[in-house]
Amino acid sequence: MKTYDVFLEYYDKIVRSINNPLEDEVEFLVEDCIKEYKPETKTILETACGTWEVARELIKKWYKLTGLDISEKMLEKAEKNMNKKDLVLADMTDFNLEKTFDTILCNYNSICHLLKWEQWQAFFDMSNKHLEKDGLLVFDINTLYEFDNITNDFAQFYNFGNDTVCLEMNKKDWIYEWLVKIFKKSSNLENTEIVPVQKDKKWIQGTGTEYTLIEEVVRENSFPINKIKKELKEKWFKILEMIDYHYGEVIAQSERVYFICKKK
Repeated sequence: MKTYDVFLEYYDKIVRSINNPLEDEVEFLVEDCIKEYKPETKTILETACGTWEVARELIKKWYKLTGLDISEKMLEKAEKNMNKKDLVLADMTDFNLEKTFDTILCNYNSICHLLKWEQWQAFFDMSNKHLEKDGLLVFDINTLYEFDNITNDFAQFYNFGNDTVCLEMNKKDWIYEWLVKIFKKSSNLENTEIVPVQKDKKWIQGTGTEYTLIEEVVRENSFPINKIKKELKEKWFKILEMIDYHYGEVIAQSERVYFICKKK
């Protein structure tokens, strides 16, 4: 069993608990981004679309959505929400849909899963290729400041019935690594003793209950804002606005920053 198959059970709820309510996120994308800068938008490509929670809400507002993701398991879950024909299994740095869109979105700092700068450059190329003239590109990042803060002091636990998920972040060389630990209840045992150490990925926590520890490392990276701005301009994008999602103005201590760009 692949680790991510298990983590997918908890993915949406954890994303929602870390971020603002879905309604607020969608209102921001629609009112502050699309209607403000590309009100004639009808077609949207959401890259790294995940389970398509955002897209589901955008469709309710009469946009035509296409979702692209590299994870087959994510798209299988997305199919429960949306039409399979609107989902594309592909790498956001290398795809050809043979059509263009009014707006391209990349939400929840998904671009940060691209670890190398060359991959960010390739994503900007793909966005340029798949946008109409004057088309809108909207994406957000976790800043280096945010990643460093998380690395210095971060550990969160999420309980799901009898299961517990723990998230920690470490920095290895120049990459930020999420260590995902899933303590999954596997069976009930009779007359078991408390075992205080890990053995073969099994933990006995309390008399009569056994948990299986499943681990996964999820890697992310970010780059200086000025470097991103320079690259966007070189890829023929005009930066219309940069927004600190929490405070509005982008400062050195900004944690989550949105880039709203228009194809020249």
